[in-house]
Amino acid sequence: MVAKKPRTDHFRWITGRAGQVEVETAIVMPAVVFVILGLIQLGMLNQARLITEYAAYRAVRSGVVKNANVDDMEMAALGAALPVLSHNSGGAEVLDKTDTASHWLTKWMKPGYGFGITNRMMDVFMKYTEVTICHPLRADITKKYSVGGKQYMPFDDPALAGDQDKTKLVVELTVNYRLVIPFADWVFWRMARGRNLVKELRLQTKQSLIDIGKFDKYRMAAEMGVFILPIRAQYSMKMQSDAQIDKLPTENKCVAGGGAGN
Repeated sequence: MVAKKPRTDHFRWITGRAGQVEVETAIVMPAVVFVILGLIQLGMLNQARLITEYAAYRAVRSGVVKNANVDDMEMAALGAALPVLSHNSGGAEVLDKTDTASHWLTKWMKPGYGFGITNRMMDVFMKYTEVTICHPLRADITKKYSVGGKQYMPFDDPALAGDQDKTKLVVELTVNYRLVIPFADWVFWRMARGRNLVKELRLQTKQSLIDIGKFDKYRMAAEMGVFILPIRAQYSMKMQSDAQIDKLPTENKCVAGGGAGN
């Protein structure tokens, strides 16, 4: 009996096919991984935007009952935005849990959040939440009184009741959001900042929630490997306490123009 020879062409086809799959996988896999990371980061950015809007409400709610005190408003916003805030740990961003009251309190008590050095990022020396008063302006206040050498605006003065802008507190909250997904953080930061891109290819306009104007502290943080995007929201509410006039701005410096808000 003569033994049959193996079909070498068949084995050659299998070997070649397997090599082709490996090459295709090596080409496609990085793109797939980036798409997955990008989708996760995009979803987290959207969550941060929604929480920023809620935090702006909490900030202005604190301001209307606490004499438009900016420090109090920033701490109120910090507490509301805590679920999306992260910190650096060994070169990687850490997003602590806030799904229970005990987890929230544990995170709040960490330095940099609500305990010790409050509202300060420990590595880039930047605030997590920043509040800017849009309205009222000092020049808008026509009725005032003095206590202990300080002037206040009577929020319930009948003469001001008809002028909503003078008795309504409008604030702009900036949440400095630290991108937490590796590689996607650098890509999203570069895209949002619009570096080396023509105007038509940038992701946002001048009035966007993501600022592309001032490039100082955010660029410095990026050079340290910390990629931060400022997310802004405005909210307004009628004053329920007398604001200290010297704490009010002389001009509207809100990025989005200082509209009436919600």
